[in-house]
Amino acid sequence: MVTNKYSKILSSGGIIIYPTDTVYGIGCDATNINSISKINKIKNRESNKPLICLMDSLEMVKKYVAYVPDISLDYLLNSYEPTTVVFSKSKNLESYPKNIAIRIPKNKICLQLIKNLKKPITSTSANFTGEKAPKYFKQINKDLLGLVSCSINFDNDQQNKSSRIISIDDKSNVKIIRD
Repeated sequence: MVTNKYSKILSSGGIIIYPTDTVYGIGCDATNINSISKINKIKNRESNKPLICLMDSLEMVKKYVAYVPDISLDYLLNSYEPTTVVFSKSKNLESYPKNIAIRIPKNKICLQLIKNLKKPITSTSANFTGEKAPKYFKQINKDLLGLVSCSINFDNDQQNKSSRIISIDDKSNVKIIRD
């Protein structure tokens, strides 16, 4: 399904458009600050707004999050709907010096991209800032498609709705940011 071609593009600093478990996303290697800057520039997005990180396992989450409260495990692993969890402090990730938003997707393409890269990938909707998030590949702005290294057209396995976003602080308090 997902070849090493995409991982090579990501590892060399490339930007891709790909299906997620929510809407189509635009992403890069989450450890590459220059690639993250490129995404913000492409989307005309504020650079102080952090991108979501997609990770493939709890082990990967623990590698990049300073404190993972037990309550977050249900949201990351067992939530019926895709849920992004904002943690108060990252670690080992220079591109996210403060808080970090993480989702473990169920989408096979996302998981394979992360597994092949062996690093988290960023995710933000594949649209220019202010435009509607694309549920299907055909809804992605053609100009945006021309600004990325490659794209994956695969309209299966998606929920077609942006993820729920919650934050969990160091005292395990949960706050809903987007439902």
